[in-house]
Amino acid sequence: MQRVAGMITILDDVKARIQKIQPPDKKRQAFLRRCNTDLRPNRVNSSPRERRTNDMVNDEEQRLRKELDESMAARKSLERMFSSLGKEKEIMATELARKVHQLNGMEEHLNDLKAQNEMLLAKVQTCAAEHKEKPCETETEDTESSALLLQERNKALWEQLMRSLDGYRSLKKKLDDTLEENAGFQTKMAEITIEISAGQKKIQDIRQRMTESNEQQEEIEEELSRMENMFRRLEMKVSKNWEKRSECFKPKAYPSAGKPLILV
Repeated sequence: MQRVAGMITILDDVKARIQKIQPPDKKRQAFLRRCNTDLRPNRVNSSPRERRTNDMVNDEEQRLRKELDESMAARKSLERMFSSLGKEKEIMATELARKVHQLNGMEEHLNDLKAQNEMLLAKVQTCAAEHKEKPCETETEDTESSALLLQERNKALWEQLMRSLDGYRSLKKKLDDTLEENAGFQTKMAEITIEISAGQKKIQDIRQRMTESNEQQEEIEEELSRMENMFRRLEMKVSKNWEKRSECFKPKAYPSAGKPLILV
């Protein structure tokens, strides 16, 4: 609001300077009264051309003031959006840390499954070696039944291990894609920040031009139009990236990596 008030003050200053440039009618009338006391000076009304010029100047000032207000409002909106993007960046960092923790847990779970699989395989081989020398039919049948059960259990564990490996690879690929998208997002935000700085510099240049009042109104209007288009492009670009970030970082349900296996 202080900057807007400063711009309005600058516009009032420009208006006062324009009025000073106009012919001083009152001073001329006072001079005529002092020199010709017997004659009443005829009041010379301003010509229609001068009134039209004054009206055009006032209209231009009002329009420029309105465009400056709109540009400042767009700038405030972008600042609020950048603040929200900073919070979104913190949320993304938290989500990435959580995914890394899940990947570590999944890797530990896979190592446990491998160890259990090797242990069961060693037991099967030991049982087969022990009962291979015993000719008793009953013991042979029991050994074969135990071996079949162990083989089925081993097969189930192997299938579970393969599924866990597939889930781990898929989750790792998603994490790599997310990190790559995050890097691209940060690059785009840096570009937008540079464009915002350029827009602020243009606002300062326009303020200086209006203070000096040496530039035509049409050139100032063109500068304001370019600034307005630039702010609109930035707002659309930030909105698109905002929607893309929101879709990429929605929390998803992943399989728990800490469930132990119960061996029979």
